Amino acid sequence: MTAANVVDVSEWQPTSIDWANLKASGVKAVVVRIGHGVTRDEHAADHIANATKAGLIVHVYHYYEGVDGELQYSVNNAKSLNIQPNEYYFLDMEGTIAGSWPSIFDSFRKQWSAYSWNTGLYCSLSNYAKFDDVTLVNQGVYRWIAAWGSTQPSNADMWQYDSKTGLGSYASALDKDVDIAGKLVETPDSTVVEPTDPNGNYMLKPGAFVGFDHSTTELQGGEMLVASPDGQNKIPKLSPDGQFLFNNNDGDNMWTLIKPKIGTINGDKGNTDEQDPPTTAFQGTITSTSTDFNNLTSEGHYDVHILPSSQGKNGPKDGNWGLLDVKVAGRMVVQTYYGDINANVYVRNCHDGTTWTAWREITF
Repeated sequence: MTAANVVDVSEWQPTSIDWANLKASGVKAVVVRIGHGVTRDEHAADHIANATKAGLIVHVYHYYEGVDGELQYSVNNAKSLNIQPNEYYFLDMEGTIAGSWPSIFDSFRKQWSAYSWNTGLYCSLSNYAKFDDVTLVNQGVYRWIAAWGSTQPSNADMWQYDSKTGLGSYASALDKDVDIAGKLVETPDSTVVEPTDPNGNYMLKPGAFVGFDHSTTELQGGEMLVASPDGQNKIPKLSPDGQFLFNNNDGDNMWTLIKPKIGTINGDKGNTDEQDPPTTAFQGTITSTSTDFNNLTSEGHYDVHILPSSQGKNGPKDGNWGLLDVKVAGRMVVQTYYGDINANVYVRNCHDGTTWTAWREITF
């Protein structure tokens, strides 16, 4: 004769259940329905508290209704009821459900796993045929299968075998189950093991989303690498044309790494000694030339004569010589000229490859 070591209850069962009597009748664990759709089960909190007080191991399940916001509600509901890591959270799928059953279940599985809950699936034996058994096993899904008045299903981790009769002193109809694999009747391990497999299929917790998607900002142009600081908005980080996009927070984070290297060219070490003067801007090779300033678009340092002729034209002033520093960043070319008889400094830039801004004299 089949003997139940697990029972499952919902708001259809009263809060006056004698849990101590059920424990004495061989029950070791209970699976409590805590929600359906976007509604909390009326007796969820009482069933959890009373069963726990009687020394039973408690797991929970959610009845799927396919309404908007149901997935996030199931998370919030479990968190507010203080469902602990490594406890089992089952999705009850039955009746008429539109769409792909495996896809719907997998969305819940991924989200629940992100909160370190063990995941399980409840359905009838006939509906279980909609799922791929090997996939569920590989994902560690606990297979809770209902087959009343039948033999034990070969692919079930837990078998719901009866819902018509009572148990112990509880005379009304009660769902009775056999935990075949034995994991639900063991006290859950409180240790949370963070996943480390780099090839694992993980659902990142809200506020940590990174992936290729369409930005929710005004930036258009197709899929880009985005991050989500709040789990809803998707902020672009890498545009479709390959440009990295940084915001103020990114700058603040990078500054802690850049600051120690200020004053160096090669970046071997930072200038942390106030008595050690910073490396000069013109350390390295200096090329002498008198060509058109517009032609000097390669990064480097130049000794340039500005002549009142075609040579050295487009400089800040004629008739003098000085040192030109050229920096290149993407499509931006910046020229900084140190010279003339008064040791003034001038700067200009070209951002599209053809048009230069006017020279500006820097005042110190």
